[in-house]
Amino acid sequence: MFTVETIPGGMMPTNCFLLTDSETRHCAVIDPGFWDHRLEAALEGKHIAAILLTHGHFDHILGTAAVQKKTGAPVWMLRQEEAFLTDPQLNLSGMMGLSIAPFSAARLLEDGEEIAIGAGKLQVLHTPGHTAGSCCYLGDEVLFTGDTLMAGSAGRTDFPTGNWAALSRSLHRLSEIPGDRKVYSGHGPATTLQKERMGNPYMRDSGYDFMD
Repeated sequence: MFTVETIPGGMMPTNCFLLTDSETRHCAVIDPGFWDHRLEAALEGKHIAAILLTHGHFDHILGTAAVQKKTGAPVWMLRQEEAFLTDPQLNLSGMMGLSIAPFSAARLLEDGEEIAIGAGKLQVLHTPGHTAGSCCYLGDEVLFTGDTLMAGSAGRTDFPTGNWAALSRSLHRLSEIPGDRKVYSGHGPATTLQKERMGNPYMRDSGYDFMD
């Protein structure tokens, strides 16, 4: 079982998550889009097994180098998103006049791959649409959706590599996950998968657009 601490911050603001395996106390940091005293304090004394990225926009990666320096943890992300780490046009830092401290991904993940955080497991789901390499992380009770799915909403598709038809297919894939999960997204409050199935217009069949 995992426990989740939500740490919002940055200019957007963005939700950074500290995921902890209850058995081993090993942790993962998900989407460190900023670095501040609150995040630094949350990491103190923790065994950080990995830094997981849902996608490569600046507001989800800006604090990654600092977290890596603090913890020594490797960065894991979907293979299709790797170019975002070094391209200011793709990660939008150029548009914002920002500079991202350099870092690299130690492990490039594939769709359907299972990753371990301590004794806990997460499945990697490639969910393109917000960006071509956006992904979600699925556990027995949790789902981390980045900017693919948010409470009552979904990610925008007007930035580089965004695609509405792809996002629609990704939302449909999430809607078909059996059972319910607590959903932790990149922005806004936590929700549940069942609540989004029932009330999110982007998750209902009438909202799907499969045209390329």
